[in-house]
Amino acid sequence: MKFYSINKSELAQKTFELLEASNGDSNLKIDKFSDGEFQPVFKESVRDEVVYILADGSSSEDIMKLCLTIDAAKRSGCYKVNVIYPFAPYSRQDKLKNGIRSSISARTLANMLQSVGLDKLITIELHAGAIMGMYDVPVIHLNGNKIFTDYLRNLNISDVCVCPPDAGAVERNKDLAKVFPDSVTAMIEKTRVKFNEISSMVLIGQENVKDKNVILGDDILDTGGTLSKASHLLKEKGALTLRAVIPHFVASGKALENIYNSSIDELIVSDTVLGTTEKVEYYNKYYTTPNSSGIIPKITIISCSDLISNSIKRLNSKLSINELNMI
Repeated sequence: MKFYSINKSELAQKTFELLEASNGDSNLKIDKFSDGEFQPVFKESVRDEVVYILADGSSSEDIMKLCLTIDAAKRSGCYKVNVIYPFAPYSRQDKLKNGIRSSISARTLANMLQSVGLDKLITIELHAGAIMGMYDVPVIHLNGNKIFTDYLRNLNISDVCVCPPDAGAVERNKDLAKVFPDSVTAMIEKTRVKFNEISSMVLIGQENVKDKNVILGDDILDTGGTLSKASHLLKEKGALTLRAVIPHFVASGKALENIYNSSIDELIVSDTVLGTTEKVEYYNKYYTTPNSSGIIPKITIISCSDLISNSIKRLNSKLSINELNMI
C-alpha cells in the first residue's frame, strides 16, 4: 500500500501517522503551469500497489487535481486506487428540484472519478445516502457522528434536548440522541426561498426545549445562516445552552460573522474540509468580545483522522465497517 494526499494537509499527516504508514507526499508532485493546467507526477514506482489518495479540498481545481492523480496512478500500473474524500463536494446537488433545467452534480462527480479509474471511495457523512447509489464502485460511508461521541460524552451534561435543524437531519440526530439516552427531542421545520436563503422557521416540540441543553446536529455548515437563525429561535424558546455538531465546516461567505452573531454557545466541527483549522484560528483571533447576545460563540475542532485511519485498518483486515459506524 502507498498513501498520498492531494494538498499535503495536516489531516493527511495525522491520518498517515495513525496508520503508521510512510507518507508518500514527497514522492507525489503536482505541477501547475502558467496557463492553469496541472500535471501530477509520481516520483516512485506504484506498480501493482494499492494506492490511497486523500483529497480534502473541495474546489474545482482540487477536483481536477484528484482526477489527474487517479489517472496518473492507473497509467503507472497500480493495482487499485482508493480515494479518501472526507467531504464529497457537490453532494447537495443530488437531484433536480422544482423542475429546473440543471445538472445532478453529485452524479457528475461520481462519473468523473470512475471514468479515470476510481476503485473505492471512502467518505464521511454524505448529504444524502442515495449518493452511494450513483457510484458503480464500493462506497465506504462513515458515520460523521462517531467523530464527536467521546467529546460529547465527556461534557457530562444532563437535561438534553436533541433538535434536528430540518427533517433531512432526523436520522443524524437519532445517533446523537444515543449519546444522551435520557434526552428529549424537538425539530425545526424550515422553508427556503432559494439556495442558502431561508424564509421561515417553526419549532416543533418547543415544550421540550425550555430549560434544556440543546444539541443540534447537521452535516454541513456553509454560510452559517441556518445555524444562526435556528440558534436565536431555540434561545427565544428557553434553551439554556446550545451546541451544534457539524462535521463539514465549509464556512463560505459571511459564515464566521454569522457564527459570531448567533446565539450558539459552542460549535463543534471536524477537519474534513481543507482550510478548517486556519478559519477557526482566524475566528479565535479576531472574534474575542461578547456579541449582542452577550456571549462569544466557541468553535471546537475534533479531527476525523481517527475515524479514517480506523476504517482503513478495518478494510485491510477484512473487518466490518458497520461495527465502526455504530454508536
